[in-house]
Amino acid sequence: MAQRLAVQRLPTAARALLTNATRPALATRSFATSASSSQDAVKQPEEPRAKALSIIDALPGNSLLTKTGYLTVGTSLATYLVSKEIFVVNEEAVVLFSFASLVTLLYRIAREPYSEFASGYINNMINIFKEARAEHKAAVQSRIDQVSQLKDVVDVTKNMFEMSKQMAHMEAAIFTQKQQAAQIQEVKNVLDSWVRHEASLREREQKDLAYFVIQKARQELLKPDVQNQLLEQCIADVEKLSAKQA
Repeated sequence: MAQRLAVQRLPTAARALLTNATRPALATRSFATSASSSQDAVKQPEEPRAKALSIIDALPGNSLLTKTGYLTVGTSLATYLVSKEIFVVNEEAVVLFSFASLVTLLYRIAREPYSEFASGYINNMINIFKEARAEHKAAVQSRIDQVSQLKDVVDVTKNMFEMSKQMAHMEAAIFTQKQQAAQIQEVKNVLDSWVRHEASLREREQKDLAYFVIQKARQELLKPDVQNQLLEQCIADVEKLSAKQA
């Protein structure tokens, strides 16, 4: 009826165009209605009470009163819009209703899988955060344990400082002893060199003295008087030996 009133208010040319445009749609709608009615005639009719309950269950709300209120408000609003010609039932409205129904159906179909996916994703992220928190807590605890092991570092440092002082004194004493030993060795080497030098000088003097004595003796032996004296001495010695043997 609202569509008929809207068509009557249009100009003649627009009314003719709209009438020509709506005829195929009306024919298609009547054909679809007749086809659906024939299919419904073939099918067994549903029980009116079950159908009404299914429609009521599809409405939003938790109680029957709330669902009935939503249905009443929706029906009243639709009646008011149609009566005031704010909303006109035409092809666009049918397309909009079909699109809204399709979107609602897709939403109901995809709501549960998406909810499961979202819940799984949220649980996965929660588990990841819990694992990261546990790892961070373990790392912090291990760091605390490592630092707690260094609580005696002051005493250990003091003991090591005392040991280093003792080692420094010992190294200084060892260095002094090494220097003294090196000086003693150097003095010993000098004294040994002097002893060797004196020994070589004494040996040279003895050689010179022996050479001088030998040369002096040779010179004395070359003299005729000495030779005659030695010859006489030898003859006397031989005579003494022969006399003793006789």
